[in-house]
Amino acid sequence: LLKKGEVCNGIYMIEKGCCRAYLEDAGKEITTSLSIDKNIICSAYSYLSQTPSDEYIQTLEDTLCYFISYNNIHELLEKYVEFNVFVRKIYESLLINEISLLNSIRTKSALERYELFMEKTPKLLQRVPLGHLATFLGMSKETLSRMRSQI
Repeated sequence: LLKKGEVCNGIYMIEKGCCRAYLEDAGKEITTSLSIDKNIICSAYSYLSQTPSDEYIQTLEDTLCYFISYNNIHELLEKYVEFNVFVRKIYESLLINEISLLNSIRTKSALERYELFMEKTPKLLQRVPLGHLATFLGMSKETLSRMRSQI
């Protein structure tokens, strides 16, 4: 859906399916965002700044999603005042998710991060490959496997 170096020109609204955003660092992929049915995904920094993205966005399974462009969103914002509430909620969701992930990685142990993820987003556990989930939680695949076997 998005390649590194492209500007994220909109937001994907996932009707059905599973997507992830990720970075590449020294040949390794690091998952930065996961999203499933009835949620959104975009490269937040690229979208908001309208600059080239450092991230990729890909589908992880057959996915039906709708795309609303940056320009269309801003046209709707100018034309319909009530659309501002909808867009503000999308932006707030993007910001809250980013801050929550950063704070979790900074302050919680690997086990605490995994337990929190299981509590908040159990549906993702069955749909996201272990390697993607591990990098999203800031740990190795081996660490995640060990924790899963102990729980």
